[in-house]
Amino acid sequence: MPCGDPNVCVRFINVGGRSNERQGSPTRFSRTVFGPQQKSIEEQTSYWNEPEAERVVTLIKDILHDSSAQVKSIGVIAPYNGQVQLIKAMMGCDSQLRSLLAKRQSTTIEVKSVDGYQGRERDVIIFSTVRSNRQGRIGFLRDWRRMNVALTRAKAGLIVIGDLDTLREADLHWDAFGKWASSTRCVVDDFDSPEDEPSL
Repeated sequence: MPCGDPNVCVRFINVGGRSNERQGSPTRFSRTVFGPQQKSIEEQTSYWNEPEAERVVTLIKDILHDSSAQVKSIGVIAPYNGQVQLIKAMMGCDSQLRSLLAKRQSTTIEVKSVDGYQGRERDVIIFSTVRSNRQGRIGFLRDWRRMNVALTRAKAGLIVIGDLDTLREADLHWDAFGKWASSTRCVVDDFDSPEDEPSL
């Protein structure tokens, strides 16, 4: 993922969409891994974002596939337990990822909520922001302390995945981060990638 400044080890992958978030428990995948469970209040009110979760899994496979990448630890952070469950379930169902992990046993991957990452660090942090709507609602992502925890856990590289328009519209801190990322040219528009373009 090229960047305007090669010394910047931050990328913002703009999945976009303005309508990708879902509320409740991501049962399509979580049943596969965890089995049917009684839904708690938190699970019913949590949020998840399938396009972002898919991108997280793809990124992890890209990192593991790159034999030159000296990455010993990958941390995946999401603000909602619904997204944490979804990412874990997708990882558990991905045979290619399991094969890559078997070859790179020295690399550890940890998927947790923002609150679970206080005081922890990893070589690469992938932060899935989840919220994607046209109303500019981002809930407790507005809490700058949670934002600070998520963005400061990386030792070598930080990848933020989200809907840049939703985040920038909703909060001044995310707007400032978005402006910085754009000015540094470290924003990658995922929806503009060649594989997503319609064939002629």
